[in-house]
Amino acid sequence: NTIAFTENKSILSRIKAVSSAYPLYGKLVLKNNSTNWKSGSVLVERQILTGLEVEVGDSIKIGDSEFIIHDEIITEPDRPLTAFGFGARVIMHDADLEATGLMGQKSRVNYRVEIKLPEEKSEVYASELKELVKNTKVTINTAEQSDTSVSNLSQNFLVFLKLLVIGVIILSGVGIMSVVKAFVNRQRNTNAIRIALGEQSGSVIGSYRLLFFWMSVLSVLLAWLASYGVLLIFNDIFTAILPNDIDLRISYLSLLKAFLISLSITAMMSYFSLQSISKIKPIAVLHKHSRQNQIRKLPWLWITVSIGLLFLLLYSELDSVMKSLQILLAFAVIWLVFAGFTKFLSAILKLLLNKRIIKNWLAVLALQNIFRKGNQSNLFITALSMSTMILGSVTIMDYAIQQQLIATYPEDAPNFFLLDVQTNQQQPLNDFFGKELTYYPVVRARIDSVNGVKSEMLKNQLGRYDNISRVFNLSYATEMLNTEYLQKSVIDKELFAPVQGDAKPVSILSSFAEFLQVDLGDEVVFNVQGIKIKTEITSIRKRLKRGPSPFFYFIFQPEVLEKAPQIRFATIKFEGQDRAQIQTELAKMFPAITVLDGEKIALKLKEFVDQLKQLIQIFTALGLIAGFLIFATSLVSTSHDRMRESFYYRMMGMFNKDILKLTLLEFITLGLFAFVLGVAVATVISYMIIEYWFSLSFIFPWVLFSQSLGVILLILIVLGVVFNRHTLSANLIEFLKTES
Repeated sequence: NTIAFTENKSILSRIKAVSSAYPLYGKLVLKNNSTNWKSGSVLVERQILTGLEVEVGDSIKIGDSEFIIHDEIITEPDRPLTAFGFGARVIMHDADLEATGLMGQKSRVNYRVEIKLPEEKSEVYASELKELVKNTKVTINTAEQSDTSVSNLSQNFLVFLKLLVIGVIILSGVGIMSVVKAFVNRQRNTNAIRIALGEQSGSVIGSYRLLFFWMSVLSVLLAWLASYGVLLIFNDIFTAILPNDIDLRISYLSLLKAFLISLSITAMMSYFSLQSISKIKPIAVLHKHSRQNQIRKLPWLWITVSIGLLFLLLYSELDSVMKSLQILLAFAVIWLVFAGFTKFLSAILKLLLNKRIIKNWLAVLALQNIFRKGNQSNLFITALSMSTMILGSVTIMDYAIQQQLIATYPEDAPNFFLLDVQTNQQQPLNDFFGKELTYYPVVRARIDSVNGVKSEMLKNQLGRYDNISRVFNLSYATEMLNTEYLQKSVIDKELFAPVQGDAKPVSILSSFAEFLQVDLGDEVVFNVQGIKIKTEITSIRKRLKRGPSPFFYFIFQPEVLEKAPQIRFATIKFEGQDRAQIQTELAKMFPAITVLDGEKIALKLKEFVDQLKQLIQIFTALGLIAGFLIFATSLVSTSHDRMRESFYYRMMGMFNKDILKLTLLEFITLGLFAFVLGVAVATVISYMIIEYWFSLSFIFPWVLFSQSLGVILLILIVLGVVFNRHTLSANLIEFLKTES
């Protein structure tokens, strides 16, 4: 990384120097498809052009040299594409690199060598090369193994979105089952008349299947059109998290897949409701005989087919049998957990009613209505609580990140971070800013072993928090940073303590200590520029998460590292408004120093997190809609019984306002059950992720969740008022005639 600049503008860039054979794999796509790229010119991303306000053909300065912009990069085939990173790409000829003056003994440079071989021999050569470099820090990968298509972040997030969509599909399927059941039940008399007139039940079922088929086709076409609208409206959000070379469009294969999914769900979820038509007895229905509750066996064949179809859907998205089975099992466990909690809460409620612990007659009637036949209360609570759990988890994690990394950026915290500062540049930098900067010495080193186990062996045993085989930044000091505190130490309130033998005391950051699985007294051996330094952990530090701030995994005593080859890392709180101009001036005076604007980093992090959150909220909102759909259809299914009861209540002297209270109390109780259950599970999940993955403090957003609860209750109250008006508007005499 370095600063590219013009006379008045500057921007952080990532330089890649390539040979004339580049690229060996794939194609370097340029906007103008220009050729004859010569030495002295560079290829740049759009971000360079917009950030420096230049065009193709203009010149920019990198280090000590000026370069002409030859063309704009559209696709870079061998670049590990990331969704979130700092610095725009600049590609130059390797012969021009020396003229920049950026290459030196203390420069941080990564070297990548690509070799093109016949495909059938690539694995053989890769194995031989791995054997040759097994005792070095060189990594060997084939082109297929290299992460050059989608970054881990983008890929993992896309998989998460796919799973979220599949979860919505499952909830929608349950909603469809509820809708079809309510629809067929409403047509029960009509179906009985059709059968009584001589129509075969198979013909009646076939007419419904044809209707549902065309409804499925229509729904897919509407979804297809809506998808184009979503891509158009949320294009900026998608492009922010996806690689640059991905074309956002809806393929015909996706349309076919959506059509098959729609037909499969409709067929599976309408099966039982349609099969019930074959059991209709016209005389019993038309004479309004009461239905007998038959003990039904579990439909194992239907369950098996449903699980098989869900597995095929997962496999088509994940392309892995093992992952598909794991996710399938996870879905089953999540559903069983929520269904189990719902049953448990219902059992407690029934117990309270049976024991007559609840005395208020209106509350008793409302709670008894929850268990009304056909009410599908358990299904509604399960579906709504699962959606609330996902939205709640995202909300809590976003709130923790916002409060601890962005919103609470301290007023006195540094907002400029200067990397790769040489010792002889400290005074000129102080003079430039007119005050003393804070400098941190940085010594580059690798971890050789931990408690006698080589880092190469530990690499595959430890988690994915960090890469133990990479180069680490060590520092030395006599006291902690003001954003840290001692978690534990050999000597109370002391970083260092005397150790035995030739070991040196070292202080380690708590998050990395957990990653290495080490504690006080454990041994870590470092390779510092070829010199082995054995250390013993004498203290463990913990960070205060308050915005972007410098930190080091390891801190030594000054006498241990002060003579080692090192660079400086500097910070300053710059009060001026024109920070971009300061960056440009710094790039001109100190081209090898990389300048980061801490506030811009925080804002970029916030923007990225907000974009991810919006996508998750959009997809999860569909799950909430499915939950309310189930609730609405349960009202349709039980509307006849509710209407009859309201007539009886009114005949017994109950006022309309009491019937409204009864309805609202039932709806609000259902909403509270679902919300509390979803938030409780979301709190547990987000607590574990925030504390143990993000290493942040858990903060519960009481205000946000209070507002969310208010919205859910408002929706339920509106539904209750509308449904109650519909119930009370029915004619009592006509209803009694129908009943008789």
